[in-house]
Amino acid sequence: MTHTLVLTAAGYSSRMEITGKKEYLPLSDNGERTISVLSSSLHAFLETRLFSLVMITVPPGGESHARRVIDADTRIAPLLDEASCRLLFTEGGSTRQESVRHGLESLFLHSTIGRGSPATVLIHDAARPWVSKELINAVLSATLEHGAAVPALPAIDTQKEIDDTGCIIRHLDRSRIVSVQTPQGFLFQELLEAHRLAAQDSILCTDDAEIWGLYVGNVFTCPGERINKKITFREDII
Repeated sequence: MTHTLVLTAAGYSSRMEITGKKEYLPLSDNGERTISVLSSSLHAFLETRLFSLVMITVPPGGESHARRVIDADTRIAPLLDEASCRLLFTEGGSTRQESVRHGLESLFLHSTIGRGSPATVLIHDAARPWVSKELINAVLSATLEHGAAVPALPAIDTQKEIDDTGCIIRHLDRSRIVSVQTPQGFLFQELLEAHRLAAQDSILCTDDAEIWGLYVGNVFTCPGERINKKITFREDII
């Protein structure tokens, strides 16, 4: 059974208020290797030895820069060899949704040449560098059982719905609210078709679970991890 990964790193990190991309920022540097946000995310998936093909979405013209960032982490190349995993890049789009669709189409193109379509795909934000092997395995197992699975955490703060003026219009039941993380796992062919339909219908969704829910069916949740936070603002990495 073939498992694949789309690692999203095509955004422009505008909320970070930095020059460059947050995915390329160093997490540690010992002089011999530089562990970046991007390479840390990639390393966690490669350590499972479960993925045969990884597709990283990058800004237009950004493949060479992304390769340099990954090559600076000397842990990566040996793991790719051990897992017989191919690492490829594709240009993202103007939105995360478009970037993921580009990644899925590229996976389909590269994986079907004499191999057949992948069974599953995990979609992960490269800006979540603290993802664990345990969480990856849990999401993949739930995906194989249910067809679609995402990690989720119970809401901590009290949740309210507001109107356009900022006034509270509804008090939400916190016990039924969760915060969803990545990686999100899906049966590959069904997610690809759902993305194609969403593009055809000009539907814009906030994540792949929403697209799956619109065009395929239910999405199962499994426990997320507090440490698996997404780097969005500068203070998230300081």
